[in-house]
Amino acid sequence: MRALLIDAEAKAQIKKVIAYAQENRLSPGDLQINMGGLKGPIGDNPNHVCHFFDGYRVVYSIEQQPIGDCHHLSVSVDAKGRYPTPQAVELIMKEFGIPGTIMGCVNCWMEEEVQAINVLQLVGKEE
Repeated sequence: MRALLIDAEAKAQIKKVIAYAQENRLSPGDLQINMGGLKGPIGDNPNHVCHFFDGYRVVYSIEQQPIGDCHHLSVSVDAKGRYPTPQAVELIMKEFGIPGTIMGCVNCWMEEEVQAINVLQLVGKEE
């Protein structure tokens, strides 16, 4: 079992990443460039990344998807072959202002290359 500690330092990181994501929303063109490998994954940009106690790594962006602007949160841990628990992901979602649960999101998937759980949720969606 891995501990999740969201202390004052973590909250400051979250605030900084959210502000950056709000000012640098990703357009469909940006997403194609990143997915095509021309610019690299969003997680390579340290302005989109938070590191929490006990090896949690969180990547956050706001993306213009066909259904509207969406929060995109990716959570991983620093142990090869291990994923974060759904409960930890949901606690982190709340800290980023993402309403609901993993199962209630627009989309949720496991990213095998980096053992991350990803969630996509509409910005402004009510719980």
